[in-house]
Amino acid sequence: MATTVYDVITDRILEQLERGVVPWHRPWHGTPTSLTTGKEYRGINLILLGSSGYSTPYWLTYRQAQKLGGQVRKGEHSTPVVFWKWFEDEDPDTAHRPDTDPLVTKNGKPKGARAMLRYYRVFNADQCDGIPSDKVPAIQTREFTPIDAAEAIVEAMPQPPRINHYGTRACYNPHTDEVAMPRPDLFTGDAEYYSTLFHELTHSTGHDSRLGRHAKEHCTHHFGTNDYSKEELVAEFGAAFLCGHAGIEQRTVDNSASYIASWLRRLRNDKRLAVYAAAQAQKAADFVLGRKFGED
Repeated sequence: MATTVYDVITDRILEQLERGVVPWHRPWHGTPTSLTTGKEYRGINLILLGSSGYSTPYWLTYRQAQKLGGQVRKGEHSTPVVFWKWFEDEDPDTAHRPDTDPLVTKNGKPKGARAMLRYYRVFNADQCDGIPSDKVPAIQTREFTPIDAAEAIVEAMPQPPRINHYGTRACYNPHTDEVAMPRPDLFTGDAEYYSTLFHELTHSTGHDSRLGRHAKEHCTHHFGTNDYSKEELVAEFGAAFLCGHAGIEQRTVDNSASYIASWLRRLRNDKRLAVYAAAQAQKAADFVLGRKFGED
């Protein structure tokens, strides 16, 4: 029974939220990383670099490539990455900035310190020639075995979006109606791949050509906004429900609960939002499954 699956999973996730859950983790390898420092990029840089489509997650500057004995190929285009640079009040470059500047902070910085957003340009290791192979770590992969029940759900979805596998970021683009996914062999497990794909397919049900949820909820798709956070809750509940229908929820529901908790904290930990999201996700899961809402 469809409602039974939804209720059981919702109750389990809410129970996990009440008692605390383990930290959420990205279930795939290949986070954009600096080749020279080994540090993973964070924040907006994950978005800037993660959908590049290159086979390696390693990035470096033009000069860093030269220092490693390599060279950026002629005609290749760089990608900007951003960072915050801190200045004291007396810094002549920032002295003109008003005290009401929203970038001013006193947390862990000298009183009156100011931050300015700066950027530099990087290239993917795939855009370079001559870098010794032992300087570019191999990405951890595994043999992927499709799960028949999960594949059946994906293949039977009515009016599906395009699904493309490239890059190291999973996302849904509402403007092109396209789902981008890392390759299946980059995921830590087969079930984790489908859970992530179901998350993005749930997002796609909000498109105007399907349920129209994005327009009804005035979702701007701007990272960090309340409407974006609520949509993430809906998508992860939808993923959990679809995993339940595929019989793989036991391997994925704990991570789903952790992910939901991370977004609830952004929304002041309002558990009522989880119940709201679950209701919206039921409609989305029913759509993916080709059912009318509430149909067994």
